[in-house]
Amino acid sequence: MELLVIPSLLAICLKIAIFLRYHESLRTDNLNLGILFLVIFFLNLAELFSIKSEFSQQTEMIILLAYNCSLYFIIHAYINLCFDYTEFKWNVSRVKTALNIVLAGLVLGTILTRSIIADVTPTPEEISLTRVPGDLYWMWQLYIVGGLLFAVSLLIRGLKRTASNINRQKCLVVLISTATPVATTISIIVLMAMGVNINGAIFMSLSLTLILALMVYAEEKTRLFHLLTFVPFTKERKLHKQLLRQVTDCIAISDDPTSQQSIQLKQMMRDFEGLVVEHVLDYYSGNQKKTANALGVSEATLSRRARACARRHTKQSSEQTYSADSVRITQ
Repeated sequence: MELLVIPSLLAICLKIAIFLRYHESLRTDNLNLGILFLVIFFLNLAELFSIKSEFSQQTEMIILLAYNCSLYFIIHAYINLCFDYTEFKWNVSRVKTALNIVLAGLVLGTILTRSIIADVTPTPEEISLTRVPGDLYWMWQLYIVGGLLFAVSLLIRGLKRTASNINRQKCLVVLISTATPVATTISIIVLMAMGVNINGAIFMSLSLTLILALMVYAEEKTRLFHLLTFVPFTKERKLHKQLLRQVTDCIAISDDPTSQQSIQLKQMMRDFEGLVVEHVLDYYSGNQKKTANALGVSEATLSRRARACARRHTKQSSEQTYSADSVRITQ
């Protein structure tokens, strides 16, 4: 078996595993994500057939057209997914209609004419198929690069303006996971425009599978929170580290209780409760009614807990300031 087939086969196996594990998220929870999964899978199949192809010239052309059309649909589904996550409202129906018209024009132009893709030819090494650009090949490049940049700009906008915290978190995950395929795609297109003989198919399958896996995993809010605990500088990671520190202090006991400082259980529970209250309050932008409902307590109880947290923070800040001033005086 050719070594170049291995990444493509591995990507297909990973997609099958993703579908078997998270098929509910793909079939019912998010239709645009399911469409994105499907077209990436078709792209992967076309890529597999294009490697070491020994078909007739006409069949090879059909494989190449299927690959390019799948790529069009990937960009289109990806943009629609960004619309959902970022809650884009400005003339969204007209924008989507315009994108549908552009997609239909590109697909028909690619299939029915030779102005975008003029022909197909094996690479000099005969390891895969590559396209022969037509006179309007720049439209293919413009759609891919422009679509990716538009989607990324939507995600950046969503991080700042989206009202839903969950959608804001999803924007962050998608933006981070998009970095690899976006960088790969732009690099390949730039190298091809410079005349470098390169075929990007073998690089795209695994990078697209990575972004797909992260998107599907992040569809459920518990998995989304768990994923964000690995992202530096996020509130979720900060809370996770604080809670882990609390638990570590609880279980870090020795066989001889007299040989260590006693665990102040009540204080530890108050600190633990304070961390949770602060996180949920921040999640709901300080809305005490929503926070109380989420925590299952009354607003009066929540208000007392919040004031207690504020007092502890003030006390800790004053103690740290006093400690720092003492050090400066000693020096």
